Amino acid sequence: RLTNIMFMRFPLIDPDRFLNRTVAFFGKAFTWLGALLWLLVVSFALKIVVENVAALSDQAQSMLAPGNLGWLYLSITFIKVIHEFGHAYACKRYGGEVHVMGVMLLIFTPIPYVDATSSWGLRSRWQRMLVGAAGMIVEIFVAAIATVIWYKTAPGVVHNLCFNVMFIASVTTLLFNINPLLRFDGYYILSDLLEIPNLHQRSANHLKHLF
Repeated sequence: RLTNIMFMRFPLIDPDRFLNRTVAFFGKAFTWLGALLWLLVVSFALKIVVENVAALSDQAQSMLAPGNLGWLYLSITFIKVIHEFGHAYACKRYGGEVHVMGVMLLIFTPIPYVDATSSWGLRSRWQRMLVGAAGMIVEIFVAAIATVIWYKTAPGVVHNLCFNVMFIASVTTLLFNINPLLRFDGYYILSDLLEIPNLHQRSANHLKHLF
């Protein structure tokens, strides 16, 4: 725990029963029909973004304003809960189990997490990769819905909250989750793609050898 003080985890509940009762519905997100719906919604949201770049840029100037920091953290918490449930439902969809859900202090900032490591036992590397990417897939879908609501609403609480959701989902996905140099989703996806377990440890040892 002390050696991982910047990433301390505190398990709280076992969500497996709840996931078993609801996976029949939410698991449909990881089907061809779900993929088609995702593509349509995200494409429409991208069209809105391209057509409203100036307005988005202007609103981004006030992201770190004191009055927005509370909404920003609320958006981070909401997005991360959705992100972790994405991993959980994808894991259940392919036969895995999820028995731990809790809070992780990521650099002393509390965010939710789930333990979907049972997906490592799946025989198909594509299924393992999808479980690893599921959080980002769900994040982008929610960000796309938030984009549509942002576009349809006038300036106010809902408008600002949707903008925060859009910003958090896109920035955290690009800078952290998809980045294979950090031990987040992108790292595990790359590890499965290359079929090299313990990729971090092996690459570190190889770099030491070269040095």
